[in-house]
Amino acid sequence: MTRSSESRQPWILASASPRRREILAGLGLAFRIEPSEISEPACSGDAARCAVGLARAKALDVARRFDSGFVIGADTVVVAGDALLGKPENRTDAHAMLRLLSGRWHEVITGLYLYDCRRRRGGSVFERSRVHFRRLNSSEIDWYLQTGEYIDTAGAYAIQGHGALLVDRIEGCYFNIVGFPVTAFCALCRKMRIPFRDCLQTKPLRRTQ
Repeated sequence: MTRSSESRQPWILASASPRRREILAGLGLAFRIEPSEISEPACSGDAARCAVGLARAKALDVARRFDSGFVIGADTVVVAGDALLGKPENRTDAHAMLRLLSGRWHEVITGLYLYDCRRRRGGSVFERSRVHFRRLNSSEIDWYLQTGEYIDTAGAYAIQGHGALLVDRIEGCYFNIVGFPVTAFCALCRKMRIPFRDCLQTKPLRRTQ
């Protein structure tokens, strides 16, 4: 199979996350969105293994619908001490998460699973980043919850939005904290010999006079 034939295969994102969609679109990748229909159980045990396992389950659930193409599954969890934080169940749950994260470091772990439907093989990777919240009072937490950004977001905050006001420093990949570690994904594509960069649409820069 030639690289050109591989680059013509469709890319499928097994996620409805607007953050992952925006990152991939920003890279110039043409892809379709086919959200997985599996339920997301509460994460327990090793956080990285949990994130990769759920990313794999999402990708394989969607891959059953296709004979060719590259299916991307992803899952993000937040770890604060011994607590593993997924998506909050409601506003009260989100408030408790933000109170727990206030004034301390936590880890953000994103697991990725990429499945090649034609070759029937997959590969996985995960990325860790560290985030430190400044100390928050109850009124600041209530203000942030009014933005609604906590909904459907691991750890109850979105660093690319108003959640940036809660963070005073980070270590590691910023895109991982958003929900899709770009560099780690590119490394996974190289490992699986999938020509990801050949599939990106780029626009040449125009010289200013």
